[in-house]
Amino acid sequence: MNARAAVNSSSVILWPAFAPRWYAGSVRVIRWFLCTLLTLCGVTGVAHADPPARVHRGRNPAPVRPSASVGWPNNGSLDNGRHLAASTSVRILPGRVLQWGTDELVGLLERCAARLKRQLQAPITVGDLSARVGGRIARHRSHQSGRDADLAFFARPDSPRGAWRPVAPTDYVVFDRTGRSLDGTLRFDTARNWALVHALLTDPRVRVERIFISSPLRSLLLQHARAIHAPGRVISLAANTLVQPARVSPHDNHFHIRIVCPSGDRRCHTGVWLPPPPRRRRVAPVRRSRAATTHGYAPRHRATDR
Repeated sequence: MNARAAVNSSSVILWPAFAPRWYAGSVRVIRWFLCTLLTLCGVTGVAHADPPARVHRGRNPAPVRPSASVGWPNNGSLDNGRHLAASTSVRILPGRVLQWGTDELVGLLERCAARLKRQLQAPITVGDLSARVGGRIARHRSHQSGRDADLAFFARPDSPRGAWRPVAPTDYVVFDRTGRSLDGTLRFDTARNWALVHALLTDPRVRVERIFISSPLRSLLLQHARAIHAPGRVISLAANTLVQPARVSPHDNHFHIRIVCPSGDRRCHTGVWLPPPPRRRRVAPVRRSRAATTHGYAPRHRATDR
């Protein structure tokens, strides 16, 4: 084998065995350089580099930014909203496609749904959250800033046999003050609905601001909580959180969940937005003569003909 064949060999390390002697010095320098380079790169195990970062597929991928609730629930918007997807523990009502919320709200619903799936073998049924960018949506005055969510009540057949068989509703079901549906076929599942309230209020990461529900159904939930000897702290928290809203529907067919403003969302506002009062027209004060100011009456003036 001649020198040219040795140079074209696949391995540099084999060059000294076939190359002339005047190649020896150069080969040693090249071999030292390659060994040093491989050592610095961590191939030999002497120096270890940090693990490579996760490679994102796609063209110019943008980093995932956290969500942000902006404004009020009834006058706001949503930045970088997160979508709540259907799963074995989350069921979406048919025809409802607005399931966007803050990271905190979607995470809360996913954790509570997984918890109830393990405990009760029943998924939660979700209605509307917010639009992808927030703002006004049909059927709602609020749900504009990514902090609101509607959950259907758990229901069961109104019969002794179906006491523990949950019903998958296709729409919201209205219950009267006794917990019975208007058509008389279903019952307000107090046990499962209280388990949902308990999971929402005891979540370790997110604090719930309000759970809107009609006053009679609120009473049924609190009575059940006392009957099963739920922790007093949770009962007290539920009594302050479960409220019937004023000047809107009584919420006798679903839960309306609202979480507090996330800690990092500085443009988020608690409460509701109230429009400013109408501006009153300013009327110029009537100038009174000195006689009117002194004697308490205005002087008479003769009419002039024009």
